[in-house]
Amino acid sequence: MKIGIGSTNKAKLSAVKSAFGKLQQAFFFSGLNQAEFTAIPTKTTIPDMPLSLEQIVEGAVQRAYFVFENVPDLDIALGLEGGVFPLASPSLLGKSQYFLQNWVFAYNGEKGYLGSSPALNLPEKIITAIYEEQRELAEVIDEFSGKNDVRSKEGAFGILTRNLLTRSASFEIAVINSMIPFLNEKFY
Repeated sequence: MKIGIGSTNKAKLSAVKSAFGKLQQAFFFSGLNQAEFTAIPTKTTIPDMPLSLEQIVEGAVQRAYFVFENVPDLDIALGLEGGVFPLASPSLLGKSQYFLQNWVFAYNGEKGYLGSSPALNLPEKIITAIYEEQRELAEVIDEFSGKNDVRSKEGAFGILTRNLLTRSASFEIAVINSMIPFLNEKFY
């Protein structure tokens, strides 16, 4: 099975490979043991820092389509996108909460399925830096943590959860969720 990945980020590549290792164990009959990975940088119309759920999902979809069109003979193209979005509810006393979440779109040229990670509530000072100061999360989390290039390592998920859930692990969940409909067709 030839898998195209719409990113060259180390955390995302690690997530895809780990997810396919787990999927292979759970769905050993599916041919995943022969998985071959090709990763390429992608272009989308979405900002580098998606700031809505719609932008995150659209970025994942556009990345998968880009990969499918630009890597020959793929079985599956994966578009991976992470971002921040507000969530409002009357029960939240009129105040929005902001979440970090990752989405993956798995596309085989005919069908595509979305999968997401858990959503992590973000601290107010990070939200202020992103929405009011218009800074990217990567820059803000590096400053917040005192580390460099967090996005390629544990990510904001890792920093905020003390590595209980890293960026890679979060994307791994999203990859698995996006692939389940392809691998468990009995229910889909």
